[in-house]
Amino acid sequence: MAQTAGYEVMIEGKAYPWDKDTISVSDIRKLSNMPTGAQVVEEDLRDGTERALTEDEVMRPGRLDAGKRPTKRVNFRQR
Repeated sequence: MAQTAGYEVMIEGKAYPWDKDTISVSDIRKLSNMPTGAQVVEEDLRDGTERALTEDEVMRPGRLDAGKRPTKRVNFRQR
């Protein structure tokens, strides 16, 4: 039986399944095929704010619960 991801990461408007409770800036780049060294920005979809992430930051992706939408509405994108 296939194991499903317990988390979801939104990158440039696309949802990616993720199986860990944390994700690094480097992981975000790899997952979305961003160039190495590209600046990653976190966008809060609730209030419209954004901030550039530092290389050593570790984020917590939105948890997936059966039958529910993720509650954490954050998108990552390349600047």
